Amino acid sequence: NFALGVSIAPQDGNTICSIASTIHSTSSGTLKGDMKFYTNSGDNLDERLRIDSSGFVGLDNTSPNSSLAGARNLVIGSGSGDKGLTIMSGTSGVGHIEFSDGTGSSAAKTAGGIRYYHNSNYMRFNTNGGTERMRIDSSGRLMVGTTTEGFATYGDKFTIANSGHCGMTIRSGTSSDGNIYFSDGTSGADEVRGFVEYNHS
Repeated sequence: NFALGVSIAPQDGNTICSIASTIHSTSSGTLKGDMKFYTNSGDNLDERLRIDSSGFVGLDNTSPNSSLAGARNLVIGSGSGDKGLTIMSGTSGVGHIEFSDGTGSSAAKTAGGIRYYHNSNYMRFNTNGGTERMRIDSSGRLMVGTTTEGFATYGDKFTIANSGHCGMTIRSGTSSDGNIYFSDGTSGADEVRGFVEYNHS
């Protein structure tokens, strides 16, 4: 195994940052290498980012290849502390997470997606070529199959719509209950002021 690298240091000799490539041979004799990026947080260089020999990227993670297959192209964090990812758009812009299976058409570029519209502060969920399927608006109302909330005040928190037949299913076990509860509090009798129950047994 051997390593090549480039370091940046001021005149006092303390290294500010470094880029290094570690190259090692495999059992078959081929060479593989990782690219590592370091910064100085005080007196020591700390690895911040790694591109391993398979092309997987680890941000604050030295072994992205160890994560779940199919979900390790970018791995953030190593299992300790809080970690996150922020998409910062303009106040009237849109933040995107798009799921693509091609580039030949708009439908392929955004087969599915999650978008946040900052101008109206709502989150949109798309499937099948960018078609909107669900929305959570700025008031926290959930709409499935529609962008328009239901009856104002009394029936607008959860709306399901379809241009044809429309419905909702509660699927319980063969000897279990299906329930809809009506509550006006979070404890005691307030949690269940009324309910509709179907007993499958």
